[in-house]
Amino acid sequence: MAAGKNVPKKDSKVIEQTVLEERNYRFDFVRKSKWAAVVSLTLIIAGIILFVIRGFNFGIDFLGGNLMEVKFKSAVEITEVRKAMEDMGYGEAILQSTAPDQYIIRTVPITDVQKNAILDSLDKKIGVIKPLVQDRQVAAGFSKTITRNMLIAVAISIAGILIYVWIRFAVRFALVAIIELVHDLLVILSFYAITHREFNTTTIAVILTILGYSLSDSIVIFDRIREELRLNKRDKFIDLSNYSMNKTLVRSLGTVATTLFPIVVLLIVGNETLKDFAFGLFVGIISGSYSSIFIGPPILVAWNNRFPKYKK
Repeated sequence: MAAGKNVPKKDSKVIEQTVLEERNYRFDFVRKSKWAAVVSLTLIIAGIILFVIRGFNFGIDFLGGNLMEVKFKSAVEITEVRKAMEDMGYGEAILQSTAPDQYIIRTVPITDVQKNAILDSLDKKIGVIKPLVQDRQVAAGFSKTITRNMLIAVAISIAGILIYVWIRFAVRFALVAIIELVHDLLVILSFYAITHREFNTTTIAVILTILGYSLSDSIVIFDRIREELRLNKRDKFIDLSNYSMNKTLVRSLGTVATTLFPIVVLLIVGNETLKDFAFGLFVGIISGSYSSIFIGPPILVAWNNRFPKYKK
C-alpha cells in the first residue's frame, strides 16, 4: 500500500458493539435452564408446603368482617395489643403492624356499638388516637363475589392470551406462553405464602398486570425466534433459540431495570397498601422476565425436538 494513502478507519463504537454482541451470543440459555427449573420448583414447592401448613394471609376482601387501622399514642408491642383484644373476647382477631404505633385489627363482623366498645377499651388500656386511620366492613357474601370474579378474570385473561399467541404464531408458542404464565402465577402465589403478606384485591390487580407484562416479554423472544427460523433454515433450533435470546437480552434487562426502579422506590417510601402492590409487582416482573428466558424457550426446544416442524 502506498505511503500516505488514507485508509478508512472503523468506528471504535461499532467494533466495541460487535465484540460485545459476539460475547453475548455465546451464552447457552437453553442448556443452563436445568438450574432455573430447580430454582422454580424449589420456590413453588416451598410455597405449596407453607400454604398447606398455614394458608394464605387473606385480607378482609376475601374473608369478610371488620377492619380497623388503629393509631396508638406511643409505640406498642403486638403482644400488648393481642392481650387487650383477648380480654375483650376477640382472641381470634388478626393483627398486623404497619408502624411501631399503628396496627390493623381484623375481626369477625361486628356492630358499631361493639366497635366503639373495642376502641374505648384499647384507649383505656393502651391509649388510642382518634379517628381511625381505616375503618371498613365487608360482608361475607361480597367477599365470595370478589373471589369468583377474580377466578373468572384470570381464566379469561389466560384464554385471551392463548388465542392471541395462537393466531400470531402457532399452537406450540401459545401453549408455551401459557406454561410461562402459570409458572409466574405459581411463583407469585408462593412468595405470598412464604412471606405471609396479605392477599387482597390489590394482589389480584398485581396478578393481572404481571400476566400482561410476562406475555409482552415472551412475544419479543418468540418474534425473534420466528424471524431467525425464516432466515436460517440450516441451523439447529436450539442454536437459533439461544441466538434469539442473546439478541434480545439487552432489551429485556433494560426494560426490567427501568420498570423496577420506581417499584423499589414504592417499596421503600410507600404506605402499607402501596408496599403490598409494589411487592407483588417486584416479584412478578422478575419472574416474568426470568420465565421468558429460562422456562419458555427451553420447553419450545424440547417440543421441537420431540415433534420437529422445521427440517434442520
